[in-house]
Amino acid sequence: MTEAIETTIEEILTPLLEVEGYELVAVETAGNKKNKILRLLIHKHGGISVADCKALDKEVRPILEVHQILDDYRHLEIASPGLDRPLTSEGDYKRNIGSNVQIVTISKNGQNHDLQGQVKNVIDGCVVLEQTSGKTIHIDISQIYTGSIQLVW
Repeated sequence: MTEAIETTIEEILTPLLEVEGYELVAVETAGNKKNKILRLLIHKHGGISVADCKALDKEVRPILEVHQILDDYRHLEIASPGLDRPLTSEGDYKRNIGSNVQIVTISKNGQNHDLQGQVKNVIDGCVVLEQTSGKTIHIDISQIYTGSIQLVW
């Protein structure tokens, strides 16, 4: 998917979704040329239900059709991004204040740094992370290569 289409979808749907109490987390495509899927990953405080996905499908499908966005896709899916999805934005980290996360950063010299700890805050584009040692560090979100919630089983 081109970045332009993703941006267009975000611009069209974000105001509607926000009014309804949802956040558009990501726009993805899947499948092959004959069976292309447009997937909208949404978040809502308290979680997403199947009923939420069905209701949003009825609301967003006509909007996407009017803008001829669905012409290239055979299916539209609306789903939760799931518990194990990557954390990529400031909003992702804000939603996960209090959660244990694993973050990989890459320094200017190309070295990976694997950091783990609890998200204490997000301030001015920086994640405030309290490591298990008790040390608190600030990580610029633009320097994060990957980030994910550490699930406890």
